[in-house]
Amino acid sequence: MASFKIEHPIARRPDAPGLFLALAPMDGVTDGSYREVLTAMFGGRSGISVCVSEFVRVLRQPVTEAVFLRHCPELARGGSTRAGVPVFVQLLGSDPAWMAEAAARAVALGAPGIDLNFGCPAKTVNNSDGGATLLKQPCRVEQVTHAVRAAVPASIPVTVKVRVGWDDAAPMVDIAMAAEQGGATWLTIHGRTRTQLYKPPVDWHAIGRAREAVSMPVVANGDLFSVSALQRCAEVSGCSAFMIGRGAMGRPELFVQARTGSDRESLSRADMQQLLLRYVAQLLADGAGQHATLGRLKQWLRMGGLLRADMAQWFDDIKRLQTLAEAEATLTQAPQVAKLSSRKSSLPSISTKAPPSPRA
Repeated sequence: MASFKIEHPIARRPDAPGLFLALAPMDGVTDGSYREVLTAMFGGRSGISVCVSEFVRVLRQPVTEAVFLRHCPELARGGSTRAGVPVFVQLLGSDPAWMAEAAARAVALGAPGIDLNFGCPAKTVNNSDGGATLLKQPCRVEQVTHAVRAAVPASIPVTVKVRVGWDDAAPMVDIAMAAEQGGATWLTIHGRTRTQLYKPPVDWHAIGRAREAVSMPVVANGDLFSVSALQRCAEVSGCSAFMIGRGAMGRPELFVQARTGSDRESLSRADMQQLLLRYVAQLLADGAGQHATLGRLKQWLRMGGLLRADMAQWFDDIKRLQTLAEAEATLTQAPQVAKLSSRKSSLPSISTKAPPSPRA
């Protein structure tokens, strides 16, 4: 089993020394503005190793530069956030040739890595032969991965994200081996089947079986909401690399906490106010309208409120507001914004510098 030690340095690859903690792609949530704010937390010391973009849908036609830049605006800056965290471009599709063409195009635009989405459980995606539907035939995972691997330089990681299976975890090892045989650099596994969607339980044991069957690194994903959850996942799966998605909404500080080995220090309401105000400012700077910005803010609060009982009522009150001005006014009310250092926290202070537009 993997050991989970404190004070890990940031590793940019899951097979490098240190703790690898990726920010998961979540369609409609983890856009460029969200990634910019999360990776800029604590003066750029967010603890995030790598980000993955929302998926770019690949059909039987070329993907335009405008589409790539919309999903991954970081391509205009060499493929990283302003804090220097690389952002892999995620592709979702099933045709090997068109996926290969899209991957080559993304790399030409500056993508530091390509991630292949074989885990999306959305019915509309699956009905059009994308995402988790390929898990029914692991050979197709291998074919797409192989085509993409052959289309981009060897120095560019080609990573694969899957679930443990379609309706049960029995084929998990076959899926993992297919990704490896296709040439994947590493494999990220969400510990649920497609039919589960996001319902419990998460199957870290199945992730462990896959990890034991392949030689490439395996990154565990699913219900990683606290340091103790990361520790339990490490013990059960044997993984020492993790991808955090919904946990980052309720506990954005989790990446830093994982590197200290303690979740005793959490963001206070004042800290969360500061972070959410930064998020609103970033969205507006990136060109989002007020209605869209309010919707994104409420989405963060909806997902984060499920994990923060201490802030759930406050989050719910903001979600009921009808205008962005009302939400911003509520976020600036007492308790006054305070830096974490004023509470002698072990976490560094959140940067208060006004965020520039990432498209500037």
